[in-house]
Formats: sequence, structure tokens, C-alpha cells
Amino acid sequence: MKKKMLLLVILSIIFISFAYSMEKGADYLENQTEIKASFDFSLSYEDAKEIIVKLYPDLKTDDEILQFIEDKKIQKREVDGEIFYYADLENNLYFRDIELIKQKDGWGEGYRIFVESFFKDYYHEKLEGTDFYTNLSPYFNGRKYLVEYSINVGENELPDRGHLKLWISLPLQTAFQENIDIIKAEPFGAIVGYPKTTGDIAYIHYDFDLEKYSEIDISIMYTFMHYQQEFTVNLDNIGEYDKDGWLYKEYTASSKNIFYNDEIKSLALSIVDGETNPYLMAEKIYYYVVNNIFYSHIAHSYLEAENIPESLAVFENGFGDCGAQSMFFSALCRSVGIPSRAAGGFQIFFNNLGDHFWAEFYLPNYGWLPVDTSVGQVAKYTYWLDEDRRNKFIDFYFGNQDPLRMVIQNDVDKNPEEIPEDVQFLSMVMQLPFVDCDFENENLDVSLEIIMNTNMKTYFLK
Repeated sequence: MKKKMLLLVILSIIFISFAYSMEKGADYLENQTEIKASFDFSLSYEDAKEIIVKLYPDLKTDDEILQFIEDKKIQKREVDGEIFYYADLENNLYFRDIELIKQKDGWGEGYRIFVESFFKDYYHEKLEGTDFYTNLSPYFNGRKYLVEYSINVGENELPDRGHLKLWISLPLQTAFQENIDIIKAEPFGAIVGYPKTTGDIAYIHYDFDLEKYSEIDISIMYTFMHYQQEFTVNLDNIGEYDKDGWLYKEYTASSKNIFYNDEIKSLALSIVDGETNPYLMAEKIYYYVVNNIFYSHIAHSYLEAENIPESLAVFENGFGDCGAQSMFFSALCRSVGIPSRAAGGFQIFFNNLGDHFWAEFYLPNYGWLPVDTSVGQVAKYTYWLDEDRRNKFIDFYFGNQDPLRMVIQNDVDKNPEEIPEDVQFLSMVMQLPFVDCDFENENLDVSLEIIMNTNMKTYFLK
């Protein structure tokens, strides 16, 4: 009897401890999610007002400014009883107003250089009146890149116990990206399994026992080849979709961020306007997004923390950046039965890897065709272009793609085989390292320290 009572006491203590740890874990995750939701909102009203009045001096009163904020659907959030505004407000106002760009010397200089390089290195006229195409494959004009990747964090910035797990993106093997060679990955002893470069998402997984590793000193080097893509589609040669197959079912379904409802489907039906050829339907959707959805940086972390689908945010607000536009394009396509996805990783500008996503839609007999609405919109910011060249630039990014890319995942919301338990700043894409810390990451401080001390250098080899 005494043994039985002792066992009950022990089980009771274990249960209470377990319940407490579960409660504590829930509080911790809730706090991390709140920090994540507020992370992109750092401008007070006075800060936002100063920016708005500087760019729009005709706005004099607070009432006029507040109405401007509402009319422009400027992103904001209440934090501890005070309204804060999206940190990149000023850039977004430029993106949405070409007249502002014209007034600021040098604002679009990078776009000008890119467009000039595009016409010089990647664009060529196709022969009129014929489907003849000089390339035997839609993948050609390969570019080989070398990437040096490092993370260096001293022991004073890390917990002194537990495990720190990191997931770091790598180039993914695809039809248009190959010859991936991982030259170096250190420290070797902290690597879990083999680096993954096939499937839906590419990464290398580290697990640091912080009693063994007092600092983080990661060094990775790899090369890969990425090809330009150009598809010439014969409308009569498009096959029928296998509507019972996994690909069609997966990539026409509404998903976490490529979400559609009856309203989005109704918009898509109005855009395609009775067209039934999937290539022409996707083309109409492409031009709709390019011409009607303002490019704007958005608070992705906030949307994810609040479980708001990216495609729905674009639909409701009329703006979005490369990833959000790609998910919106894909949602429109999926809603009318065209398999589509948002793929990406990085765009390579001036030997720098910049975060970038684009879309792809699937055509029987052709495969996945690339679509880049936000790069197509670059032509709008190079207002000095003549109309013919502007249209050629926009046209190119439907069904074609430059080779200045590094793809790391085939679609958003694709996860590593082992999913981090800790809250991520953004978990639907893996351009930033995923961080899972056992201890002392209460304010995402360790995650932020890792991200701030991450460096990537890119070299064009040939």
C-alpha cells in the first residue's frame, strides 16, 4: 500500500511538472510569436508623418496625413497600445508613385544598369512568322557561380548550454540548375547527415552542442550552374492535364500561403475572360498582376504570425513584393485549374545574393514555366525606356527567365525533414538560416545574432 501511494505521489509530481513545462512552453512560443509579429513595425506616427510630409508637402494637417495613411493602406500595427508603422514605409511610397522616382536622382540607377545588361546579355529577337527556335532546349546560356557563406558568432553572444541547430540554404538541383559542388562545409563535426540538394528544398543542417562549441564559426563554399530559360510554346501542342495525378491535385489546391477562396476565384475568372487555353490564361493573369498590383515590401513576419495567407493579403490590399506577388499569381492560376507554385531563393545582382521569389506554372508537354511579375515591373521604374523596349522587357518575364538566380526551394511552405521547434522570423522560405535554440532565445536574440552575422559572397566564374 505504501509503495502504491509513493508511486501515485511520484506520478502526480511528474504530471504537475509536465503540465507546468507545457504551460511555460506555450507562453514562450506566444511571446516569440508576438515579437515576430511586431518586428517589422518600428516607426512611430511622428516618424511616419515626417516621411510622408517630406515626400508630399501639400499634406498639412494630421487629418490629411491620417487619411493618406488609410487611402494608401500603409501597413501598421498596434504594439503595447501605440500604433507603429512599417519600417520600409519610405521606399514603398517611391515604389507606388513613379512621379516621386522622377524627382529623386539616382533612385532607379540599379534598375537602369540591370535593364541595360538584360538587353545586352540575355534578350534576343525571335524570328517573326515562325515557331523555329535556335536552341534545342529551353535551358541554355549557363552561368557558373561560386558562393562563400559564413556565420561567425562569439561565445559572449551565445548560451553556455544546450544545443543550437541551424538549417542553411544550398542550391537545389532542378532542370535549369545543376552541377552543384559543395567544396567546403565546416565545422564538419557539427553537420547532421548529408547536405540535401535534391527534392523540394536544399539545405545543410548543423547541430552545435554548446558545451563543446563555445562559438559558431561556419564556413561553406560551393559552386553551381544556373541556366537561362526560354520557352516557345505551340498552343496546339499543349497536352491535357492528368487531373487525377498528384501534381495536378497538389498544385491546384488552396494552401497555407497560396490560398484562394470564392472571391479570388471570381477575380481570376474575370481576368481570363472565357479563355480556356492554360498558357493564354496564365499570360492574362501575369499581365493583370504586373499592371494592377503595386510592388511594395510587406511585413511577412506579421502575416505569418497572424496566420494571414500572403495571397489573401495581396488580394485585399493591392500590393506585394516578389514573394507575395508570386503567391498571388499562383493562387489565381490554381483557382482556375492551372498548376502553379512560388519558387525561388536569390537573385544575383552585382555579385550579391538578394532575396527573391518568382512563380512557375505547369504545362503538359512543356513542364514548369517561369513567371516573374516583380522583375517585369522593373520596366515601370526605368521610365526613360521607350515603349517598345519596355514592353519587350515585360513580355520576356512571362515564360522566360534570366540566369542570374540561385533557386533553393521549389515552393513556399516546404520544410526541412526535421522542423525547428523554435519560432522563426519567417518559416515559409529559407533564405535566412533557420535557428533552433534550446535556451536563452526568449526575445529571438540568438536568432537575430545569427542572422546579423551571416555573410554571403558570390563570384561569377564563367
